[in-house]
Amino acid sequence: MSNKKYQNKRQGSNSSNTTASLGAKVTALAAAVRDGSGLLNKPELKEELNVDGTFLDDLRSSLPSEQADRFAPWLDQFARFCKELNKKSALLDEGRKTVQETIESAEEEMKKNRQDLEDEIAKERDRLRQEEKNLQEQHDSLLTDREKLNAESEALKPRAEEISRREGELVDRELALEFKELEARNGFASLKNEALDGLKQEIKSLEADRDRLKLEVELQHEVMSGAQREKDAALVQREHELKVSQQRLDTKHRRLRQLQDELDDERKDIQKTLDELMVQERECFELERDRQNQAVNRAYEKVDALSRQLSDVKELQAVLGEREPQVLLDELEELRRTNSALRSSAVGSDLERLEGDNTFLRDHVAQLESQLRDLIPELEESKSELSRRRMGASDLKRLSDEKRTLEVNNQLLGARLNELSSQVNHLTEANQAKSAFPELSGMDSDDTYRIVPVIEDVPESLESFAEELQHRIAQVEEETKLYYPIEDIRALLGGLAMSQLHVFQGISGTGKTSLAKAFAKAMGGFCEDVAVQAGWRDRDDLLGHYNAFEKRFYEKDCLQGLYKAQTDAWKDRCNVILLDEMNLSRPEQYFAEFLSALEKNNPRERLITLSENGMDDAPRLFINKRRILVPRNVWFIGTANHDETTNELADKTYDRAHVMTLPRQEETFEIRAMERVRYSFSSLQKRFEKAINSHRKEVEELLENLKTSRLTTVLGEGFGLGWGNRFERQAKRFVPVMMAAGATKQDALDHLLATRVMRSGKVTGRYDIDLDQLGQVEDAVVELWRDLGGNSSAVKSMLQIEEDRRRKERSV
Repeated sequence: MSNKKYQNKRQGSNSSNTTASLGAKVTALAAAVRDGSGLLNKPELKEELNVDGTFLDDLRSSLPSEQADRFAPWLDQFARFCKELNKKSALLDEGRKTVQETIESAEEEMKKNRQDLEDEIAKERDRLRQEEKNLQEQHDSLLTDREKLNAESEALKPRAEEISRREGELVDRELALEFKELEARNGFASLKNEALDGLKQEIKSLEADRDRLKLEVELQHEVMSGAQREKDAALVQREHELKVSQQRLDTKHRRLRQLQDELDDERKDIQKTLDELMVQERECFELERDRQNQAVNRAYEKVDALSRQLSDVKELQAVLGEREPQVLLDELEELRRTNSALRSSAVGSDLERLEGDNTFLRDHVAQLESQLRDLIPELEESKSELSRRRMGASDLKRLSDEKRTLEVNNQLLGARLNELSSQVNHLTEANQAKSAFPELSGMDSDDTYRIVPVIEDVPESLESFAEELQHRIAQVEEETKLYYPIEDIRALLGGLAMSQLHVFQGISGTGKTSLAKAFAKAMGGFCEDVAVQAGWRDRDDLLGHYNAFEKRFYEKDCLQGLYKAQTDAWKDRCNVILLDEMNLSRPEQYFAEFLSALEKNNPRERLITLSENGMDDAPRLFINKRRILVPRNVWFIGTANHDETTNELADKTYDRAHVMTLPRQEETFEIRAMERVRYSFSSLQKRFEKAINSHRKEVEELLENLKTSRLTTVLGEGFGLGWGNRFERQAKRFVPVMMAAGATKQDALDHLLATRVMRSGKVTGRYDIDLDQLGQVEDAVVELWRDLGGNSSAVKSMLQIEEDRRRKERSV
């Protein structure tokens, strides 16, 4: 009985505990249902799934005891499952929002890109229309010019056959140039139309991709599963494809701009050719007119001389009459006989009178003899001249006919000259509104000279940079590999820090020109190639000249290179002006102004005067509208061969320049592949200044040892040479940069001595120096190197001394 009561009590306690437990579970289950209904946006679920403890107690009491005991844990697990489901649903909702935001951002970006593309296409279409309009105007202008030239050709038909032939060649050449320009213009228009069609296809493709992406987004809204990650990857891939498409569009735009630049260059070449043809034609007409005038003047002079000679002959004939020279001689002999008879018969008081008469007659006879001797040659000459005159009557008539013909030709040439003068005046008036420097002013308005490209700094270590530059120079030319030893690259860097003027000398085929061009390309700059001619005398041959008649300056490549190096796109890059075969003429004449300008310590004072007065239409970068600056980022590199066709460079040029003698290169090395870069000029100068400051004390000690060495005494006493301020200034820049690039100070000093002191004409190659003096120099160099503690000898200097020694021994 007691056990039954205890069991009933226990069951009641368990029932109460279960009821309490079920109440807690009902609260948790209700909260899970409430949260789920809120997340699913279905509030009706909250009412439909609402449960309370009484319902669960009735449900539990209706179950068997074993199942009732399992119902409470199951309900607890179901509550936890609902809670986890709520958490997972919340995470999915956050992911959905993130994806939605990403998709909306992508759609906005696509809309923005599409709008940018549409704006760009509209601008391109407007620009193309404007270009077509300009090209049509130019076409009309060319047709007008052709009609004028045809009219002039009709007017010149009476001219001689040679002039007609030249005029025909000029018209044919102009027509060929016109056809060439029209073909280039048509090709450009077709390419632009193709590019526009390609852009339209690109836009259609992008719109199709956009629609497809919208469908994919709708599908993603419906399906929130594991495929979400694949869709994200697809979006990333599509973004990449859009970037690639944008790059393709940029490439097409660059290609269009390149085509435009090529067309502009070809148009400039055509205009330049037309100008040159007009100048040549005008010069030919002027030369022909001068030649005809000279022929007419010579004919007039000849006629006047013949007329004077004929009058002299007539006067002589009037004096002599019809008597022959023999008759005059007979009369003289008769007078002599009469004189002798009178002298023998003279008597008395008549003797003195006769003597006087005899003296008078003797003097008169002497005078007559003298006159006769003078008249006989003149008479003979007059007779022969008269004969020639009679025989040359036909020649005089021919000369008269030629004179009349020349006068007619002169009139025709004068009329043609007036026509050409009016045409030139018309062209001059048409060009007066343009700049006197058309090419330089064109750079001011050209966007390609305003856009600053991406430029990198030179590496901090000049030693590693020298090795890198060696490999860049070796592979800069696609078809040819250029192998220069590292010693030459180090000497080149030292020379760049020392002077803006360089001389590369050596036999033909050693790569002098290639090194200059390859250095400019490897550094990302330009190389303006100037071919020096044998007849150059002054700076006009190098820079160009001003034509006062056309009010235009004919800018040569060197002047254009100087100006180009100062534009925004090139002012911080390393550029070269190459004077190829610079010693075909004397640089001391055509390069004299540059030699003086480069000696000025202040770089802003290195100016070249192009005009005596300032010009209102001068290019933007001119100083005081009449001068151009020689910029620091330009190096003048001249190549020099030594043969019978060239001139020897003067000491004035050698002393101001960095000289390199390039031998024939036989050795090769494995080239490291490198991408093209553009190195800044300012960073290169910073590396030079850092090297100069780092090795300043060491270089000063080196120069002090040189000044106090026996070499200084030998050169001063035996050769009259000393160390000037220029040598010391150059050494303080050349030696430290060479050391920073990986060379020793002894190697750098040896290069300076070999190129500045031991070169031919200074110490070696002189006929007033004997072998003993040359031996003293050699001993002094060896002693200097021993004092400097170098492991090597002065190789370059000793080779020059040894070569001169062998020459002197052979001559002995």
